[in-house]
Amino acid sequence: MIKEESEEYLMKVIMNADDFGFSRGVNLAILEGFQHGILTSTSLMVNMPGFEHAVSLMKQYPDLLHVGIHLVTTVQYSVVKGLKTLTDENDHFYRDPEIIEKSDQSELDKEYQAQMDKFLATGLKPDHIDFHVCTTPKQLKAAMKLAQKYHLPMRAQDQQIEGILKEHGIVYAPCHIPDFYDHGTVNTLLKLFEKALDEKREMIELALHPAYVDQTLLDLSSYHVQRAREFASLMNPEVATFIQQHDIELISFEDL
Repeated sequence: MIKEESEEYLMKVIMNADDFGFSRGVNLAILEGFQHGILTSTSLMVNMPGFEHAVSLMKQYPDLLHVGIHLVTTVQYSVVKGLKTLTDENDHFYRDPEIIEKSDQSELDKEYQAQMDKFLATGLKPDHIDFHVCTTPKQLKAAMKLAQKYHLPMRAQDQQIEGILKEHGIVYAPCHIPDFYDHGTVNTLLKLFEKALDEKREMIELALHPAYVDQTLLDLSSYHVQRAREFASLMNPEVATFIQQHDIELISFEDL
């Protein structure tokens, strides 16, 4: 449905699929979500097994996929080898926010820059910055340096972070909503939309994790079958109908 110029949308929504690059199954579901028109944004993990496949899709569909960088410090291996405080002796990240926050800030800065460099080495540029699993104060500080250096918007995971980003002149998506995670039903999604509309939110960002389940996902994540449920719910016609009927505009970080 094409809206008349005089009409206004009630709310803008960034539908961001996290974990692009995790595996081929994750990548293909995210691609299909874009093709279906329900996903408007995704974020790339540069240290995961599906990275090269994800990059090939980005180059094949440059006008369709809107891709940010999903900064990683909690799964698989670091890009920088030999870190002393962020990884074990095998360069494997610890899955522990407390260890991340106690790590050397210079190592975190170095690793995040290396992840950005790996993204940029593809010849492509991310359209925003967000995080995998957690955001500690040190992670936020390191990511903000990248945001300012490359003039990129960021995910703001709570109101406190929104305030920090605003103070530093960094563009962000307001009202980040992670609540679809592990509750990936159509009913949950529609209730999240309804709540935001009732609160008269002008914009929200939903964190989503759609996937086709493959062996890589089963091996590396405890959140696997749930991703398939999320994907099925996102693709349900009820969701598209609700969005259209309630004058919701789906946007990407590029539109901020």
